[in-house]
This record gives sequence, structure tokens and C-alpha cells, in this order.
Amino acid sequence: MAGLAAVVLAAGASTRMGRPKALLRWRGRPFVRHAVEQARIAEASPVVVVQGAVPLPDDVLGGARRVVNERWAEGPLGSVQLGVRAVLERGAAEVGVIVLTVDRPHLDPSTLRALAEAFEREPGGVWQPRHGERRGHPIVYPADLLPALVELCPPQTPRTLLARPPIAARRRTIDVDDPAVLDNLDRPEDLSRLPP
Repeated sequence: MAGLAAVVLAAGASTRMGRPKALLRWRGRPFVRHAVEQARIAEASPVVVVQGAVPLPDDVLGGARRVVNERWAEGPLGSVQLGVRAVLERGAAEVGVIVLTVDRPHLDPSTLRALAEAFEREPGGVWQPRHGERRGHPIVYPADLLPALVELCPPQTPRTLLARPPIAARRRTIDVDDPAVLDNLDRPEDLSRLPP
């Protein structure tokens, strides 16, 4: 059985939202806690939350491990890399990693389960959900690509890695009836798209 770990990106300053997205609440829980629960739905372990601009109280992490990105202002690549390194340092060298963001608390649980099942069937693929004709998030990276992800240097991004022909050939999608995979909740008005 292919193992899966999770990295939750919660390091940004949320300047467009005007307040920390990780700590916004929906259905009684902060966004970051929803992301941790999404990792649990995907049966990911360990779960690493990358904190940066805003300190996160212990009680919102749901038992996830915290790492702090002091250089969060340089962009999300560093947070992805810090989280992946934390997974690898835990001795979880043979696992894939699902990268989750705090601004999609409304992902359908079936999307997380479908990604985990697809990865288990084909652990060498790079898995993404697709809604309509567009690929979305979260993305699952296979174990053998994690070192290359960690070695990227700005201005490179994970997209740089995924565009390399041998890796692009390994990209896989699963079709989901879940528009949240394409949704970024960046501004206060975007919150109106959350289901009640």
C-alpha cells in the first residue's frame, strides 16, 4: 500500500483577505483545521502545517506537526519545501505528499478520498483533481519526486518541475464534481461562495 503524508500551507499574510485566512472560521472551525481534517480524510500521516506570517494556536492544529517558515514572504515554494523536508526528516521517505492549502476548506471529502485511492493504485503518478476542463488542487506528488521538489530554486516553482517532459508524462487527473478544487478564497467577498 502506498503511503501518503500531507503538507498544509498556512504561512501567507492573507493581505487581500485583510485577516489571516488560516484562522477564518467556517462551520465552527478555523480554515487550517479544515485542511488538517482533509489530510485525515485522505488518510495522510504525518500531517505537517507550515506556519509563517501569523502564529497559529496549538488548538487549531488538530494534532498536526507545526514547522515555521521564517522566510514566508519569499513565496509559497519555500513553505512547500519546508513541509516536504519535515516529512522526509520523519523517516517517511517512501511516501507521497498531498499539498493542501487553507483557502479551500470547502473541498468535498469525496475528492480527498478519490485522490488517495488514485495514488494508491498508481503511486508513481502526479495526481490532481479536474473539474470540467481545468486541473485544480490539491496535488499529490509521488515519493521519488520529493527530492527534486526540495531542490527547486526561485524563480522556479512546482509548476517548473511539473512541466519537465518526463514528469509531465506522469501527470494524472481524476474528474470530480467539486468546483472547490478551482476556488481560491482570497478576498472577503469570496467568502460568500462558501456553502452554509
